[in-house]
Amino acid sequence: MSEMSKVDIILKLADILQAGNLQNIQALTRARVPIVKLMDPDTGLSCDICVNNLLAVVNTKLLRDYAQIDQRLRQLAFIVKHWAKSRRVNETYQGTLSSYSYVIMCIHLLQLRRILPCLQEMEATCYVTVDDNHYAYFDQVDKLSYYGAHNNETLSSLLWAFFHYWAYQHDYTQDVISIRTGKIISKHMKDWTRRVGNDRHLICIEDPFETSHDLGRVVDKFSIKILREEFERAANILQYDPNPSVKLFEPYVPPPPSGTLDEEGILSTAGAII
Repeated sequence: MSEMSKVDIILKLADILQAGNLQNIQALTRARVPIVKLMDPDTGLSCDICVNNLLAVVNTKLLRDYAQIDQRLRQLAFIVKHWAKSRRVNETYQGTLSSYSYVIMCIHLLQLRRILPCLQEMEATCYVTVDDNHYAYFDQVDKLSYYGAHNNETLSSLLWAFFHYWAYQHDYTQDVISIRTGKIISKHMKDWTRRVGNDRHLICIEDPFETSHDLGRVVDKFSIKILREEFERAANILQYDPNPSVKLFEPYVPPPPSGTLDEEGILSTAGAII
């Protein structure tokens, strides 16, 4: 299936969905993988639909396998994604991170804390070929159900650890997180030290299968500042607020334009009338 035919299908699908009881339908045909975004008003759930993206099926299975090892991953990822939606840092086309990226970040944290293993470093039991590329990892996760039992950290402590890591510990200038290796690797190793085209490498998250793909490449110099401020805000709320749940998920409200309203209600900035 050609990229053009994928775009045609996405546009047709968007037209069909417009006739249904769905909201916020958007056909993003210029995305790296063309998708239709939509929201179900009955449940409030949002989702993306793509066409013939076999690698996404493999990625989804990997995440599902990790989630079966320790329930804390599913719980942590759910909370982090809810936070990201509330704080408006969950839209790749606006320069922030995808839900998939946040799940990878959660897996990375739990690997560092020896709650999750690195499935791609273990003896492979699952083999997949997509577009002549071969992928393999250990997927007999029922044998790993006690892997993280020695770590008794609570969900609340792991949530704080997630935000504290991205606010104060991660080296944005040097480091790439890699759940493929279960480690932090260097930007120099990936040659992700400079901008190439529209790909920036200000927060580096390696895709576990398509390893040349930096999931953070969409983040620019403006949105990285917002992301880091939000990570810091969340870490501080969880550390110092005795009842953090309300403020943590408080919907983000953009700051008003700089300037003041004159007596007629006209916004003036730097001597100009807008």
